[in-house]
Amino acid sequence: MKISMRYKLIIGFLFIFCIGYAAMSFYLNKAVVNTNNNMIKRSLLSFQKELLLHIDQYFELEDISMDAISLENHANNFAEKISSKIEARIIVYSNEEDFLADSANANGIILNYEDLDNKNNDIGYDDFKMAAENTSSFVVVPVQNKYLVVYSSPVLGVGERIGMIRCVLDYSEVFSSSKDLLKMINTLILIIFGTIFLFMLLLSKRVSEPIEKLTEATKEIAEGKFDVKIDVNSHDEVGELAESFVKMSKQIKQQIDMIAFDRDNLKKLEGFRKAFFDNVTHEMKTPLTIISGYCQILIDQNFQDSQLLHKSIKKIKKESENMNKMVLQLLEVSKEKSSKSVKNTEEVYLSQVVDSACRDMKIKADKYKIAIERKIEEDIVIMGNSDELRRVVINLLDNSIKYGDVHANITVKLFAEEKDCHLIVEDKGKGIPTDKLDRIFKRFYRIEQPDFAETEGCGLGLGIVKEIIDKHHGEIQIVSKEQIGTTVWVKIPQNVYKTETFV
Repeated sequence: MKISMRYKLIIGFLFIFCIGYAAMSFYLNKAVVNTNNNMIKRSLLSFQKELLLHIDQYFELEDISMDAISLENHANNFAEKISSKIEARIIVYSNEEDFLADSANANGIILNYEDLDNKNNDIGYDDFKMAAENTSSFVVVPVQNKYLVVYSSPVLGVGERIGMIRCVLDYSEVFSSSKDLLKMINTLILIIFGTIFLFMLLLSKRVSEPIEKLTEATKEIAEGKFDVKIDVNSHDEVGELAESFVKMSKQIKQQIDMIAFDRDNLKKLEGFRKAFFDNVTHEMKTPLTIISGYCQILIDQNFQDSQLLHKSIKKIKKESENMNKMVLQLLEVSKEKSSKSVKNTEEVYLSQVVDSACRDMKIKADKYKIAIERKIEEDIVIMGNSDELRRVVINLLDNSIKYGDVHANITVKLFAEEKDCHLIVEDKGKGIPTDKLDRIFKRFYRIEQPDFAETEGCGLGLGIVKEIIDKHHGEIQIVSKEQIGTTVWVKIPQNVYKTETFV
């Protein structure tokens, strides 16, 4: 079933709307929960200091030794006194994790008085287990419309734990404010996304209608009706597209008319070509006929008439020169139309060319944290083309950056040896598989691997490099080991001469 572009846009916008709304709601909820937890942690830090202070004061005021036996003997009094000081429910446990006292007289069951449905259940013991390991911790317990924070902490005596204590704090007001804020933000997001969705609906209609008209116009052109008109009242890119489409249809019609005109001209040119070859054949036939006639005369006379011999040889020479001149003129015409020459060679300061290329490629290398180390011998001069040799260095460095490891080094060496200069580019990277080295210089050949820094390119770089090196009468070799790296070695003679090719 065919679905129009308008409905595809609507479905796409609706999908984006739902995903965006769900994602924002999720992250907002997560942010609020994290904010509440951070707020509780900061609050409990102050609460912890106050709690420890009251515990120390209790043992001092009651003149009781701070040990496990004293805590067990005075557990109920301890719970009531501390509860009254911090205005929170206190549950006391022994060092062996046995229940001792509860300021709410609930036998230590946290939810007994907050939720009748849970009076025979508890909230779990994660915070209690942490306290048994001498670490303070808390859990948040939602109960109907209330949020309780259960804080557990060890009670430390002189250098050892003498018991454990759990405090039940009401943080309902904090969570209620957060829920109200979250509801308000979600409503605002829903309104904003709804407005955007309605705007997208109108926009999709405005965009799709001209495209539908363009589609119909395209079908008419496919049927050979080039005089199409498109009524699009739009002063944006869509309007420009419609105008360009109309211009294109007119140009197509003009091109078709021109092709028909050229077809007729080709028939005429074919006649001219035939006439040209007939004339060439005739012009070539005339001197050949004369030469052949005089040769026959000389044979018949058996070279006895010296005047006739001299006249015949002179005529043969003249007609041969005419025919040679005609051939040279034809070759000159062909040469002017089909010759192609390389740029003039010159003295190239290769040291400067390589150094400049390394500096220019440093920007791209820095992107992948790759350092280019230069070991360039100074004052190396060769005969060649500066721009083409620079292209060689750029291409080799670009490959080393693309296929080398991040945070690795690329080493560029340049030195002269006898009458040759040597350029070496070494990198540390994935390397080139051995079975692919023999195809590396073929045009449009690429090594596809997903973990290279970049995989973008069309496979022409090394082919171009080899052509330039060949034009400079040089050599290029590549040695590579997988998972180690690749070394490219280039040798160029220092006296390369101007060349010219004909195609």
